[in-house]
Amino acid sequence: MYSYEQADEVGQVLAGMPIELLEYFAELIAFLELTPWTGRPFQPRNPEGNLRKMVFGPNSEALLVYLILEEQRRVVGISLIWLD
Repeated sequence: MYSYEQADEVGQVLAGMPIELLEYFAELIAFLELTPWTGRPFQPRNPEGNLRKMVFGPNSEALLVYLILEEQRRVVGISLIWLD
């Protein structure tokens, strides 16, 4: 299992997110703590890279970019974007 932490920027975006998206975000974090490598590579030219992205929400309206620190079994959310 991996631990999850996030950059301050992610927390700031979360604070402004609609409440209904927060449930999807929580589910995403639970998923990433188990299987972070399931996310798509942030750079398609680097398919094995540690920088990953995953969309979430009922209409895929949000995107989390995260870094996998495999040796430390950590996932760090570095950017969160949602379309309102």
